[in-house]
Amino acid sequence: MRKFRRPLIVLSRCIEHDHCRYDGSMISSPFVRQFSAYADFITVCPEVEVGLGIPRPPIHITEEDGVLRLVQPETGRDITDDMNSFIDSFLDSLEIIDGFILKNKSPSCGIKNVKVYRDDNPRPRTDGMGFFGRKVKERFPYLAVEDEGRLRNLQIREDFLIKIYLMRDFRAVGKLRDLIEFHTENKMLLMSYDPAIQARLGRIIAEQDHEDFDTVLSEYRKMLCMATRKSLKPGRNINTLLHAFGHFSSELTHEEKNYFLESLEGYRKGLLPLIVPISLLKSWIIRFDDEYLKGQTFFEPYPRELVPVTLIV
Repeated sequence: MRKFRRPLIVLSRCIEHDHCRYDGSMISSPFVRQFSAYADFITVCPEVEVGLGIPRPPIHITEEDGVLRLVQPETGRDITDDMNSFIDSFLDSLEIIDGFILKNKSPSCGIKNVKVYRDDNPRPRTDGMGFFGRKVKERFPYLAVEDEGRLRNLQIREDFLIKIYLMRDFRAVGKLRDLIEFHTENKMLLMSYDPAIQARLGRIIAEQDHEDFDTVLSEYRKMLCMATRKSLKPGRNINTLLHAFGHFSSELTHEEKNYFLESLEGYRKGLLPLIVPISLLKSWIIRFDDEYLKGQTFFEPYPRELVPVTLIV
C-alpha cells in the first residue's frame, strides 16, 4: 500500500468551510469534505478580504472598451484595485503550494464560464474568468487548478488528483537519489502525460554528471511542468495500460483478457473511472509478482478512497 504525502491546497473558503458567500451561504462539496482527510487547506475568500461584508450585494465583472472591472452594481462601488492588490499580496505569500480548488463561476474565484456584463449588451457573455481565478492560472500554470463544480466529473477529478499527488511527491525531492527514485517510480505515469518528455527527463538524470544538482533539479522541474500542463487523456492512459498489460497477457485466460479489454473500452467512453482497469492490472501485478510494475505510481496515483466506491466494479 502506497503512503501518500499530504498535499497543500488553496481552497475557496465558502466551500465546506465558512458561510461567506454573498448571501451568507456555504457550498456543499462531498469531494472536498472527503479530501480534507487526505490534504491540508489554505482557505481564502477574496471578496471578504477586500472588506465586503456577509451577506453583501453581489459583485459583477463589467467590460467597457476591452477593460474589465469588478464592481458592486447595487452600491456603485468599484473594487478592482483593491481586489488586484489583495490577489498579488496573497499569491506572493504562497511559498509552497500543490494546487487550487476554487468556487465555480464566481466573479472573484471562477476559472471558467464566469459572466461578464457589457454596457452595449443586456445579456452577459459567459466565457469569462474571475479576477482571482485568472491570476491563479497565470501565476501557477503548472499546478492543478479546478473548481468544485468540475470536480464532480470523475475523469476531471482523477486528472486533478493524479497531478496533485505527483507534484506533492516532487516537492519532497531534495537530493539526486530522491530525484532518481521519483523518476523511476513515475516512469509510466510520465509516459501517460508525454512519452517524449518522459524520455527527455530520463536523459536529464543520465547526463547529470556534468551539472550541479540544483541545475539538474531546475531543468527537470521545467520539463516536468511542461509535461503536466497537459491534461491526461484516456487515449494516452490506455496506451500505458496496454503497455503494462503486455507484461503478463500471455499468462491470462481468454476470459480475463476480454474482461480487461472491455474495461478499457468502458473507460475510453467515460463510463468507468481509470481506477477500474488499474485495479485489474494491480491484481495481476500481485499475482505474477511483477517487481517493476509494483513500484509504479501509475497503479496507485492517489488514495483510492477518493474515487466513489459505487463506481468501482
